[in-house]
Amino acid sequence: MHSFYADIANRFCNKCKLPSIGMCCRNCREPTPIRTLCVACKEEIIDGTKNERCCRCGKEGKTYSPVNYSLRTAVDTAQQKLGIVAEEPLKGVKSLMSQNRSAEVLEKGILRQKFNLFSFKDGTVRFDATNEPMTHFKAKWIGSSIQRLRDLGYTRDCLGQDLVSPDQIVELLMQDVILPLDCSNHLLNVANFVDEELVKLYGLEPFYNASTIEDLVGHIVVGLAPHTSVGIIGRIIGFTNSQVCLAHPIWHSAKRRDCDGDADSIMLLSDAFLNFSYDYLPDKIGGLMDAPLLIQPIVLPNEVQRQAHNIDVDSAYPLEFYESTWRQDKAADLAEKIETIKKRLGNVGQFFGYGFTHSTSSLTTSIQRSAYSRLNSMDEKLEMQLATAKLINAVDPDEVASMVLTTHILPDIMGNMRSYSSQSFRCSNCGEKYRRMPLAGKCIECQNELLQTVTRGSVEKYAGIASNICNQFRVNEYLRGRVDSLIMELKFIFKERQKEQFTLTDFMESY
Repeated sequence: MHSFYADIANRFCNKCKLPSIGMCCRNCREPTPIRTLCVACKEEIIDGTKNERCCRCGKEGKTYSPVNYSLRTAVDTAQQKLGIVAEEPLKGVKSLMSQNRSAEVLEKGILRQKFNLFSFKDGTVRFDATNEPMTHFKAKWIGSSIQRLRDLGYTRDCLGQDLVSPDQIVELLMQDVILPLDCSNHLLNVANFVDEELVKLYGLEPFYNASTIEDLVGHIVVGLAPHTSVGIIGRIIGFTNSQVCLAHPIWHSAKRRDCDGDADSIMLLSDAFLNFSYDYLPDKIGGLMDAPLLIQPIVLPNEVQRQAHNIDVDSAYPLEFYESTWRQDKAADLAEKIETIKKRLGNVGQFFGYGFTHSTSSLTTSIQRSAYSRLNSMDEKLEMQLATAKLINAVDPDEVASMVLTTHILPDIMGNMRSYSSQSFRCSNCGEKYRRMPLAGKCIECQNELLQTVTRGSVEKYAGIASNICNQFRVNEYLRGRVDSLIMELKFIFKERQKEQFTLTDFMESY
């Protein structure tokens, strides 16, 4: 493709007389600020103009315009600057979705392709890993040498003795993380990408100079949970042969997680500083989610979710605890018998000095992936969850089934039904989208058939699961009634068409 026609930010180099996609012209490096242009006469609307309308024709202005951009020339210039020949195809987004239709410079995309990296909507590169809380470790578990750990501040073990052996148990500092090997290899590619970016794009010295994953130890990462906008600073101290991100429960909770196995993303801090841009984020509801708009450098235990405050930090449980388990007393009745993080808030003990009741000989097992990631369908995952509930005496399977219906299955069914009733349509030929089906019943532009954006299968996929749960478990009448009413409503929505059309005489004959 030598050129393409798309909406791009109104950046123009007055010196070279060329459109620009960056803040500076790629030829002369002169600044190219975004201009607001009239949608009709293309005259620039100066800031402060009444109602931001063109003084000539009265039309409104926009910060972007449709432009026939010379892509081939731009790619050739970028390759020449980097000294790299991009492999075909060089992939990008279909369209720009931000408020100003701002685009990233092509050099970054070419460099990412070299290291087989893919960027998120905000320009950062991420790795998703399942959370797992951890308060203590051994050096031999995480592949880091004693000297390296001492350099990072781990000079004593949990008993206060000098750290000299990889078999000593060490308390994990609150913002240190232990990453999966897959994540570490991925971040190594990101580090090499950042170094080449610094050297070839910005004319600076490389920062990481990393050739192995051990070179990443001591470097800073950002942890970010889905549907949030605040990243939490962490430091890499080692790696493990598993698919989980091991970190302090307070650190996981600072990301607004309950330390219950949810998957969050990890990114290098330098990547976020260099490549994140608010201008890339979509201009729509939810566009700012999942992006590190803010970065929290210090984690304070009193500021995280209260679930983390309930973690016990005793080195042994009292006899009353075991006696209460036989009586099946409420956990709240033993709150004063066992020390929790909540009792330490406000003093130095909230940061370290945590105890544990049982030790272990290894950090991981032969099964390195969680069952959730190994199972494919929702049916399999739900079946295992309910089967596990049946095995645990302290868990009521009927209550688990009811909670799954209340918190997941029923909201998903209702949300899918709502999406189906308000869905848009798209043309399979020209790609034109319609908010509602045109009266013509086909694409107005090319007369082609229109496709639904929400399918029947996606709406009905959990209906059978909900019905099976009601049949297999003692679900209260209220939930059972909600399931029955939703299934009945689905049948009305997707009522099967009759094989032949009824006529007026058919109704008359019935009388």
